[in-house]
Amino acid sequence: MHLAAVVTLLCLQAEPRWELAAEPPGMKVYGRQRADSEVREMKAVGIIDGSPQEIFKVIQDLENYKTNMPYTAESTVVKKESETVTLFYSRLVTPLVSSRDYVIRLTDESKWNEGKGFLKVSWNVVAEQDDLVAPKKDVVRIRVNEGYWLLEPRENGSKTFATYYIYTSPGGSIPTFIANQANGIAVPKVFESIKKTIEAQRKK
Repeated sequence: MHLAAVVTLLCLQAEPRWELAAEPPGMKVYGRQRADSEVREMKAVGIIDGSPQEIFKVIQDLENYKTNMPYTAESTVVKKESETVTLFYSRLVTPLVSSRDYVIRLTDESKWNEGKGFLKVSWNVVAEQDDLVAPKKDVVRIRVNEGYWLLEPRENGSKTFATYYIYTSPGGSIPTFIANQANGIAVPKVFESIKKTIEAQRKK
């Protein structure tokens, strides 16, 4: 076997596997340990009754996150760097830890053509976030926050197979097990919020 193939095989074997963490109605939540961190990656997957375009519109409605997303006390677009890249600030109030905030760079990575392909937005913390939005008193600035939403059409585009992935650490002096517990609670809540927002819009 070629040396490069052997190395690739060893890397694949060493990569931690996703483990089912919870199975709320209409979704499955998975966790996985990263090799470089004690904080677990999390993702939720499931079918949402709505087209990818409908759901993507809600995900991209950043200014209304304080209404549509759990724990969100503030949500503000800081800057539009281009048609596909946006800088976004959010402050969170959660039950397990004190207030947190962050500035992330969202990038539209969609490959969509006439109802085929996928819609995707990914994000990561902005390195210069303290220059863009000054840290606030009694609010811990999150330094690790990366993830994505991936939306794929099902049933001729009337429904969507959605994947929500997040790797984040709340920072501060929070023990790892509390951070993992908080993420395990938040991930299905965010996924469910998207579903409820779509349902509410369809009833109008």
